[in-house]
Amino acid sequence: MDALIRTAFQPIMSGRGHIVAYESLLRFREGLDKPESREIAIKRWEDSGYIATVDVAVLKQAIAALDLLHPSLMVSVNVSMITLERQRDRYMGHLAGAAEKAKRLMIEVTDNAAHGDPANLIRFARDCAALRVRIALDDFAPERPKSAEAVLGVVRPKLVKLDRKAVSAAFQGVKDEAMRELVALATSVGARVVAQGIDSQEKFDWAHRLGMHYFQGFLVGHPRQFPVLDSKAAFRELQHSQPPVDLAA
Repeated sequence: MDALIRTAFQPIMSGRGHIVAYESLLRFREGLDKPESREIAIKRWEDSGYIATVDVAVLKQAIAALDLLHPSLMVSVNVSMITLERQRDRYMGHLAGAAEKAKRLMIEVTDNAAHGDPANLIRFARDCAALRVRIALDDFAPERPKSAEAVLGVVRPKLVKLDRKAVSAAFQGVKDEAMRELVALATSVGARVVAQGIDSQEKFDWAHRLGMHYFQGFLVGHPRQFPVLDSKAAFRELQHSQPPVDLAA
């Protein structure tokens, strides 16, 4: 597995320009890494159940990365619902093995998980809470069904990450109200909102104006391998059009 994939880390920034976490992202080795290649591979892994092995490999690399970061920083990592349905005990075993470092982990579950039977997601959220591991709902978008709102209230994630394509579409189509509703929904259950796909100062200002206070995208920093993260991140160059609120405090 290590010969095929690697893990890149992309920063998540607070409104004041402080990096608060890094998301560990699956990448293929040089020469193989194309977005369409990753999508095809992940679909095949999910169909075969091999995705659990991949999820565990990325989790192990994320846990190892915590030793290279300042103790105040967190690392988030994605997990497939197929892994939680078929090999939950295996995955939880590695989370438990993180011991004290577990409280600096954030597990991102796609919002699609809330579209079907939410029992596995709710159970996983409770088990993570017992280990002090935080939960994030990823790829949140306006098209979610009403049932997802009920699950959001039960799971009560630490973060709600807005879908990158949905953010871009709303920005380009001036669909501010839809984004405001998502922010209000997340805030109502105590979740902090991350705007993904922030690749320009204009989009950053727009997202902040709508109440989003955490940001991820090429404007903040590209996915990179250690140890070049901090020296390459662009967040120190950001200029704010208005003094943002630091929700990290």
